[in-house]
Amino acid sequence: MRKISEREMLAALWGGAVLGGGGGGDPKAGYRLGKAALERGDVLLASVDEIDPEGVVVTAGLVGSPKAGGLGPDPESYVDAFLILEKVASLKIAAVNSNESGGVATVNGWLQASGLGVPVVDAPCNGRAHPTALMGGLGLHRDPSYISRQAACGRKSRLYVEGSIEDTSALVRALAAREGLVAVARNPVTAAYLRKHGAKGAISMAIELGKAMADVIQGRFNLDPLKPEFVGGIPADVGSTSRASPASGSVVMQTCESAPAVLDRWPGYVAAKTSAGFLGGELVSAGEVTEVRIETKGGFDIGKVLIREFPGNAETYEIAFMNEYLTLEIDRKPLFSFPDLITVFDLSAAWPVSSAEIREGQKVAVLGVPGERLSLGSGMYDKSLYAPLEEATGKTFRVPERGTKR
Repeated sequence: MRKISEREMLAALWGGAVLGGGGGGDPKAGYRLGKAALERGDVLLASVDEIDPEGVVVTAGLVGSPKAGGLGPDPESYVDAFLILEKVASLKIAAVNSNESGGVATVNGWLQASGLGVPVVDAPCNGRAHPTALMGGLGLHRDPSYISRQAACGRKSRLYVEGSIEDTSALVRALAAREGLVAVARNPVTAAYLRKHGAKGAISMAIELGKAMADVIQGRFNLDPLKPEFVGGIPADVGSTSRASPASGSVVMQTCESAPAVLDRWPGYVAAKTSAGFLGGELVSAGEVTEVRIETKGGFDIGKVLIREFPGNAETYEIAFMNEYLTLEIDRKPLFSFPDLITVFDLSAAWPVSSAEIREGQKVAVLGVPGERLSLGSGMYDKSLYAPLEEATGKTFRVPERGTKR
């Protein structure tokens, strides 16, 4: 068990945003949440093996559409959801678990744990962000005897529900559709159960990934990116002045061979390349966003993004998303598909761009990581849970093989 520092919190936000794969929340909101947690008290990170096997662990979630979320829940709503669940369900919470990885999700649970005086357990329901609640349900939906208990808090409304995983999750999603985003405390389990079904070490992975990117960026651009003012993006006028525009104009990449040398001047390209090496993935492409189609439906942001590679190859890549980036294709040929990680980096800002925030004209780098290289929760291995994704996107998804993690 160890105490989390502010620098580790900042690294967790950056690494978590990468592992969010287009979802997982706004890192600026994550910073406010993480800062509030550290100001409230010590944030202790424990491995699941350090928690009493019979101790009750409750998951912190953030449910809804980032596009429609507005300000999202205020900090106290995150804690209140846990207090409501603990009181109404007559529980004594031993530890708090995060639901997934993301700019908010990785640190979601820290404020709650600090407020309750318990540790955060390093075994999230999933080591990457996912679109549906059942995917972060630790396989509990397969147990007909399990009673899901969930408390959800937004800025205007609060809700406590009991029932099946499917029914309670649907009710929380309905509240989120009205609120935009709601903070959730849900699905109490024992630490012994979490040990079998959680994504062990995923928070530590996010922290170490953030540190790895920071080390390379600091060496290359002579600035320390792990500062509060750089959360969400490094301003273009900060650090080394050796950046050259990859857009058409005075610095057009005339050949494929010249492209890496030019792109290496951009923090986002360097961060994406570092992430690819750290995670065992691939820096697929760098280019300009030429089209974004998005609609908010049923509490999800659903759509697609087209990215035209910079001159040289000049291929066009298509990314389909449902909150998270789900598929990456070229000429209708799939390159990566969920639960593979697909992350889009802003070339200048060096931070990932969410599906809710990506814009036409943006210069980006695209990262792909096979799902087998990630720390995944048990929900990722249930084929039936992919049906809503296939219905929303018209794509087909594969279930990863177990036992091939880093």
